[in-house]
Amino acid sequence: MSDKNETPRVTVSNYTRIWNLDFVIYALEGKKLPIPANLKVVGIFFVCQFVFWILGKTIFFFLPFSYNHILFPIGATWLIAKQKLDGKAPHKWLLGMIFYWMRPKRLHRYRKFEHMKHYTYSSKVVYRKERERA
Repeated sequence: MSDKNETPRVTVSNYTRIWNLDFVIYALEGKKLPIPANLKVVGIFFVCQFVFWILGKTIFFFLPFSYNHILFPIGATWLIAKQKLDGKAPHKWLLGMIFYWMRPKRLHRYRKFEHMKHYTYSSKVVYRKERERA
């Protein structure tokens, strides 16, 4: 089955999970909640509620009250709290994409680089259409 010369497996402790605490609310004013509420999810819900309240007054004024103040914030909270894009939370992914779109694309030594010259070739450019294999 196993060799006698094989070294035994060793479990190495990793303490990074200690610093990522999940704050959970189980009761309010001594009354037990039906389901435990994660403090991060509650905060995301209130931020989404505020955002959709503002959007409901300006852009989505034609939608019913229940859509703007109940359905959309719950859906956005679920999307932000549970889904992952490229291994990141959606709000961090969106923030990274916004920073990517805003930064200059031509860099030289991590500084913005402007191309002042327009390059033109004075002679014909020769290239292969098919790759020769040896």
